[in-house]
Amino acid sequence: MKCMHTRLPDFLTKAVAAGKKINPDTEVVISGFESMKSAKLASLRVGRIEEEIVELTSANPKITKVEVTMIPRVAETINTVIIKGIEADGSCPKAIMDTMFLTVPGEEIYLENVGEVSDRRAPLD
Repeated sequence: MKCMHTRLPDFLTKAVAAGKKINPDTEVVISGFESMKSAKLASLRVGRIEEEIVELTSANPKITKVEVTMIPRVAETINTVIIKGIEADGSCPKAIMDTMFLTVPGEEIYLENVGEVSDRRAPLD
């Protein structure tokens, strides 16, 4: 199981490294993960996103900034990843959209070692 998933901090590190592979001065901005303290991502998709970032930066030497944004596509299951290559003048000649399957731990991870939990949530039926 460990080989099939990439931890969120590792993905963030890999995405920044991919953005700086062609030009070390490239600014890499990643958003959409701010509310996640922990998550695992499908390793094959992580590799694909890395390749797409490198593709974007190697195809256009004018790109000075890469934005990687994760937004929900099918809530809590599939997310859309938008990778934009931005030139120094602020223009964006190309963007790549892909999907990422994200596994976020449930609330039980935040309730470890709690003596009593009063669950007042509405049922999901």
